Order: sequence, then structure tokens, then C-alpha cells
Amino acid sequence: MRQVLWKLVDQKEMLDTAGIGPAYRVEACASFWMCGTPLSTDAGSSAARFDMAGARSALARTAYRSEPVVMLQVAGSISQAAGSLLAQRMREAGFSVDEQVMDWGTVLTRRAKREGWSLFPVYANGVDMSSPLNHFYVANNCADCSGWSCSPAISALLADFTVAPDDAARKPVAARIQEEAYVLTPSVMWGQFSRPAGYRTRLRNLMPSSFPMFWNVELAAT
Repeated sequence: MRQVLWKLVDQKEMLDTAGIGPAYRVEACASFWMCGTPLSTDAGSSAARFDMAGARSALARTAYRSEPVVMLQVAGSISQAAGSLLAQRMREAGFSVDEQVMDWGTVLTRRAKREGWSLFPVYANGVDMSSPLNHFYVANNCADCSGWSCSPAISALLADFTVAPDDAARKPVAARIQEEAYVLTPSVMWGQFSRPAGYRTRLRNLMPSSFPMFWNVELAAT
């Protein structure tokens, strides 16, 4: 059933809906490890093609029988707009979706429990997705972590990735992990984007980063 979601995500449409313009996004990225990174790959991504008719057909072949799919939505987040679009596409495919909007703290509390929810739309920092060892939804394979997805094949490959001697040896292992992840579907990517940031010109030594880092920063005299 999770695999059906790959057929319901058009990343360009998702990013448009979230209000992210072309200057700040990748039009389509099939890599679990982000596009433009050393481990970027499209291995296994043939499943990730928007196909509404294919989604309806694929869902009909599963054991799903209109059970409620509870989506935990973070109120006011840019992921809420993308999540609502996914919910709409899921309904069109035949899912019965119950969107429940709440604050982030409540989402964290709810998702820590095995019952009462099905999925939660979020966005994450790219540095937290650029490797199988720190990708939240892959690195926690077979762990006591929200989603509780488990693939013995991914566990073995993560061990291989850990002992690989260099980047050249790690890249093919990362591709094989991704192939397994497309089957397991611990998460579904709805797009890759950057967020513009501004700071006062009086600040010195501010480190370029995808999130604010304030050490070593100085305030210049006026």
C-alpha cells in the first residue's frame, strides 16, 4: 500500500502548492540522499512516476478496503500545503484520508505511538538526508522509531556502507540501499528546495550553511 504513494506525488506540483518558486527548488529529485550530493542516485526510482490510473489499479490489488488513513498535519508548516495535496491525490486513488491538523509538538507525541496515525507530511534539512547513515527514515531501519519499517536487506547494506573504505566504494552500496528503500517505502520525497536567508551586513564571519550557526560571529562597529 505504501508503494502506491510513489504514483501520487508530482514533485513540481507539490512544490508549487507549497509556494516554492523555481529559483529555490530542484524540479524533480529521485534520490533519497538528495540531488547534487556525492551519493545522489536514481537507482530504483522507476516506481516514482505520477500515474493516477496506475495508482488506482495498484491500490485495488492490495488488501486495502477503505480503512481510514490518518494524516498528522503540522499547522502552518509549508509541509501542510503539500500534505493536503497528497491527501487529495490519495482520495482520488481510492484511499479514505482523515487529515488531522495540530502543532508540531503534538505530532511528535502522536507519532511516537504505534496506533492512531498512518503518515505525517514534514520537511527536513538536507544535511540530515545526504547519507544512509543519517537519513532519518532509512538509518532507523528496524529500530524502535516512528514508522517501524524494517528490511533485513537494508540492515545488511547499512553495515556494508559503514565499512566501505572510501566514497567510491560507498556510492554503489548507497544505490543498492536506495533500491531496497523504494520497495520498503519508509518515506516518500515530495521535493527538494532551499530557503533564502538574510542577515545584517554588520555581522562578520557568519558561516554559509543550510541552518543558522552562530559561533565565531562578530558584530562590526557602525
